[in-house]
Amino acid sequence: MASIVNKAGWRIVTIVVGIPVGILTKKGVERAWAAARPGDPPRKAKDPAARWGDVLGWAALSAVGVAVAELVTTKGAATVWRSLVGAEPPGTASEEKATKDESHEDASAK
Repeated sequence: MASIVNKAGWRIVTIVVGIPVGILTKKGVERAWAAARPGDPPRKAKDPAARWGDVLGWAALSAVGVAVAELVTTKGAATVWRSLVGAEPPGTASEEKATKDESHEDASAK
């Protein structure tokens, strides 16, 4: 039961951290595009008026934004989780390692 509660709590923390990160990322990507190219970005690749270079540039810039946002969200949510709960977030490699270390210490203490 605790595992289900931890996973639900982790999802909530991730959403709470991820929403502002997503908003800021969108604004940052749009500002980066505006600084590099005049005009609006080609949001629809199927638009016949969109040029290949612009479409590929927008796709690359958007992909970098998504990757950075995912990293910031995951790391930020993990930091918040550790400060609230005092343990590693559920389902992470750090949590699994901590669990193994605890069971190994218990076995060696016997």
